[in-house]
Amino acid sequence: MSTKLVKSLLPPDLSPYSARVRSDQPTARRLTLAPPPTRTPSPRVARTGEVLDLIRRGVATTTTELATAMGLARSTVAERLELLVKQGLVMSVGETTAGRGRPSSVLAFNQRAGVTLTAQVGMSGTLTAITDLAGEVRWIEQVHLDVAEGADAMAAMLQRQFEVGLAAVDAGKRVYGIGIGLPGDIEIAARAGGTDRPWDPAVITTRLSKQFGCPVFTDRDVNYLALGEQRSTWSSSSTLLCLKVGTVIAAGLVVGGDVIRGSGGLFGEIGHSKVAGAQGPCACGGRGCLNTVAGGAVLADVLRRQGHEAHTARDVTALANRGVVDAIQVVREAGVQIGAVAASLINMLNPDVVTVWGYLADAGDQFLAGMHEAIYKGALPSSARALTLERSRLGDNAGITGAAFAVIGKTLSPELIDNYFTELAGA
Repeated sequence: MSTKLVKSLLPPDLSPYSARVRSDQPTARRLTLAPPPTRTPSPRVARTGEVLDLIRRGVATTTTELATAMGLARSTVAERLELLVKQGLVMSVGETTAGRGRPSSVLAFNQRAGVTLTAQVGMSGTLTAITDLAGEVRWIEQVHLDVAEGADAMAAMLQRQFEVGLAAVDAGKRVYGIGIGLPGDIEIAARAGGTDRPWDPAVITTRLSKQFGCPVFTDRDVNYLALGEQRSTWSSSSTLLCLKVGTVIAAGLVVGGDVIRGSGGLFGEIGHSKVAGAQGPCACGGRGCLNTVAGGAVLADVLRRQGHEAHTARDVTALANRGVVDAIQVVREAGVQIGAVAASLINMLNPDVVTVWGYLADAGDQFLAGMHEAIYKGALPSSARALTLERSRLGDNAGITGAAFAVIGKTLSPELIDNYFTELAGA
């Protein structure tokens, strides 16, 4: 595919960002993105990004409102608007009717000015999607590919998928960025570490960035799940905790609209919390982790030993939803075990919302009933009473939606927009 068809908004030296793999924390290896070079915006375009930001957030929607909010002359604001309109980022959606004098144009952000490419990588399957610049899904497709096939195979598959998606929605749209949610490093290492196909996220990001001419952002899948939930469904939540309950257990946290990752990017690895009395071996090298008693793979093993056909967390859910008593019992007990660990997080973080995503959460009401039981037993009563505990409302789309919001937030930031127009002005 021609790179002209997917030309990025960002200037050439920002597309792609320089990528590097952190070597100071080998147990938490994660691709990071070097920040764009600092520029002093050209006086002719300075604060253009702020104009776009105010319009995107609905704070100001006319030239007069923008001038007042920014403390600038109307003529200066009009110059910035001309730049944004020319690039298709802002459009007129009507005119004001109140007051005297000439009506003013009502301005709006054009969310169809470009697209983001997103993917949520699972251990055996990947959900790929294309969204507009408001995070609305325009194309989506599931592909089955095991992470054990290696990073090269994953990169090739993602490239093919995104090319197909772009052709379906409009190959001429600018690609503003790519967001990829990945399983935890421990889980990837356990699945792919024993193969002759190495797993290095830099292989994926380098290939996709080169092919599509845009920055590539990676994060733990549960962080994108949490961000998608908070931005789409719980925007008023000050502290949202998202639990991923499938083959493995993990948590993502959004505080004040920002994802919390911890110093090494390992916040939320609750699947490796120790459970009293448990002795089963875990992929992390320890014993008695939550994943060894409540992870979907372990539950499937328990049911298989009881004579049921179960190999994955998906199978466990299917059995529970068919009313198989053994499956219902193990799902409820998993809810109790996960709820007990969640209770400790609730006491520590005092979230106002906890959302639950994954196959186990889809296994009828028994899983959440078990979680409720453990949370009300282990959490401070005042914290538990004020808490909203629900299944994810976005369902399968939570991760790709969060990835899209992450890309949009970075590539449409006022600083990068000013950088872009400064580059154009100097071209």
